[in-house]
Amino acid sequence: MRNKIPFLPILFALLLAGQPARADDSLSVVLGAKTPALMNALNLIAQGAGFYRDEHLSVSKILVDGALEAAQTCSSGKGDICPIGVEPLLANYDDGIRLKLFLSRASKFAYVIAVPEDSPVRTLADFKGRKIGVHVITAAASGVFTTRSALSVAGLKPTDYSFEAIGYEEEAAGALASGRVAGAAFPYYEFIPLMVSGRKFRIFYHPAFKDVPNVGYAASPAVLAAKGDAIRRFSRAIVKASLLVRINAAAAARLLLTADGAPFTGADLARVTAELTAWQSDLPAAEPDNQRIGALSVQGLQRYSELLAEAGVTKTVIPATEVVSGDFIAFANNFDHAALEKLAKSLP
Repeated sequence: MRNKIPFLPILFALLLAGQPARADDSLSVVLGAKTPALMNALNLIAQGAGFYRDEHLSVSKILVDGALEAAQTCSSGKGDICPIGVEPLLANYDDGIRLKLFLSRASKFAYVIAVPEDSPVRTLADFKGRKIGVHVITAAASGVFTTRSALSVAGLKPTDYSFEAIGYEEEAAGALASGRVAGAAFPYYEFIPLMVSGRKFRIFYHPAFKDVPNVGYAASPAVLAAKGDAIRRFSRAIVKASLLVRINAAAAARLLLTADGAPFTGADLARVTAELTAWQSDLPAAEPDNQRIGALSVQGLQRYSELLAEAGVTKTVIPATEVVSGDFIAFANNFDHAALEKLAKSLP
């Protein structure tokens, strides 16, 4: 029988100078039904820590099938915020999807290619003639886009390798472990549970964009205009959550599991703590003293858009300013970072 760990409610009292009392504003976050648990981690931590409450926000969740459906839901106005990569925004721009990333949820380029530690593949060029696993093979599959661009930098053409759909989580891990595919192209955070469970990988980052975050939170221009104040406060809650993970992963794990709502054990807490610890260097607050946590690089993503066009992933170069906004970063970091650090260190 599983015993739920008792959780003592924590009163967060981060004082924000000049913030008047206000009624809660509602925002919806659109998630794919197959979204890996860690992708929703910062949202749950912000909720569990009371950061949404402190920002006078009521944040709900909408589940859809996948990334393209999430983009369509937000672009059509049926949802407010999509945690998403920039690739579906670029690839579907000509189809009328109009979304802008306003906050990064990583400090590095999200997609990597991993091979087992004992694999003969030691460079990206070694993927020539090999199969690479991705979740799905569709027009909106970011793993395909990012892998093609990474391998093009390494001198490989799309005809030099092939993709195979290997599903998610344990199914995908099994395909990689069995040798059905030589490597797997997923966001880095999806490999974290596998690494924590004892699997060892050799990780390849994108050779041209390792330090250019390409994933974040996106909203339509209409939502950014109509709900800009709420979006700013949402951004600040996520920045705080990222800092909490960086400073005290164990406390962040407890808050995440509590917000998730299901009973959890000491083993669950240890596992999630290990996962968040392994993820710290990839999260927006990898450098906790940074006063622009969550910022996206317009210049870097412009170069990425150009590379995708050169590789034939997109028909034309989409200006990065069409899919990225930096308007909310200053506000998102406008709080007492030292006070949050002190509070985070005090949490069990």
